[in-house]
Amino acid sequence: MAHAVTTDPLETGTRRAAAIQRLDTELLVAAATAVAEQATSSVNVTIPGDRRGLSEFGPALHAMAKTVRPDVEFRVLFPSRAFDVEVLRRLTTERANVAVRIAESPLQGVAMADFRSALLWSPIALKGGSVALFDKSAEIGALGSLFLGAWGSAIPLAEFLKRRELVRHEDQRQVLGHLRDGHTDRVAAQKMGISYRTYRRRVAEILEGLGAESRFQAGVRASELGLLSQLEEAQ
Repeated sequence: MAHAVTTDPLETGTRRAAAIQRLDTELLVAAATAVAEQATSSVNVTIPGDRRGLSEFGPALHAMAKTVRPDVEFRVLFPSRAFDVEVLRRLTTERANVAVRIAESPLQGVAMADFRSALLWSPIALKGGSVALFDKSAEIGALGSLFLGAWGSAIPLAEFLKRRELVRHEDQRQVLGHLRDGHTDRVAAQKMGISYRTYRRRVAEILEGLGAESRFQAGVRASELGLLSQLEEAQ
């Protein structure tokens, strides 16, 4: 585990674990930049699993994007519920060759350089919101395995944006809501005030777009991807 210290985490001199400190934006940016500067082959980043986490981790993300060498692979994993188009637009402006995928499950804030050093921030894992730096420690292997597993099962950005198009309109979100809740086609069509045939056609389009094998799976998948957030907030 990382050892708690009171000195600056970038100057601790330990090789196993550099520090844990109370979260501070300047500290987080400095730590993330230090990790990014070490990278010679890859930088892998996961964004915390809610918009509060994104707003706090965002400055560190942008600092890394500007720091990492152009020839270094830069991968960013967003949780669906913290996906932000403006953050993505700024990120791709700062760095043209960034690879982005979207994960269905919540994530904690991690940045790894070459799978040899890492920064960890999580208000859950580190009480109160703190920064931990690891250098060539056993924890790096675990963090790397978690990232690779999440990255492999995550959705490429282009596919995620395509799926978002399914819910541009309120009636499409309502169809997804009825699928998630397990309503029959006739009941759902009646609630929406549309014909049974029209409702079934919209269901077929959504199933195909989400790559779902069943109606319930389509509703669950849409909810996991954050596609129903506007509908859920209105309920």
